[in-house]
Amino acid sequence: MGLIRLIATAALVWFVFRWLDRFFGGPRKGPRKHTTDHDSKSGAQQRSSSPKEDGLGDYVDFEEINEP
Repeated sequence: MGLIRLIATAALVWFVFRWLDRFFGGPRKGPRKHTTDHDSKSGAQQRSSSPKEDGLGDYVDFEEINEP
C-alpha cells in the first residue's frame, strides 16, 4: 500500500509542477510542430548562411602537452 501511495503522490506532484510551469513559465522558445520526412531537407540544403545565435562560444580542441 505504501508503494502505491508513493507513486500516486509523485505523479500528482509532477503534474502540479508541470501545470505551474506552463502557467508561470511564459511562452516556449521555438515552434513545437512535428515535421514529416517529405518536409525535411537534406543536410546540405538545411544549412543556413547566417551563424546560429545560441549564446554559446566556439568549440576549442585543446591538445595535451607532456612536459619533462
